[in-house]
Amino acid sequence: MLTRWVEERQAYPIYEETDRLWLTREQNPYSSHSLSYLLDRLCEVADIDTSNRKLSWYAIRHSVGTYMTREEGLAAVQSQLRHKSEMTTMKYDQAPVEDRRDALDRMG
Repeated sequence: MLTRWVEERQAYPIYEETDRLWLTREQNPYSSHSLSYLLDRLCEVADIDTSNRKLSWYAIRHSVGTYMTREEGLAAVQSQLRHKSEMTTMKYDQAPVEDRRDALDRMG
């Protein structure tokens, strides 16, 4: 999808003078504030109740990293999230104790 967007963006004059990947409707680069606003609107459109949640792009990244660790392993997460240090990736290893026991049992 990203490759398709990079090709398509060449057709939009607002991208002629910039190497930014995405711009807002006002032709500005996205800031922390504009990304938070976008996340709020996406939740609104998807009818996700955020009244009792602290939702952020970092929280989504962390959730994806935690899920990927469980499904694919730490090496996949380190690559996907572009961590230089393995210690950074270790914080995503939150597998429940039962899963760890099951893994050890399967190993013999």
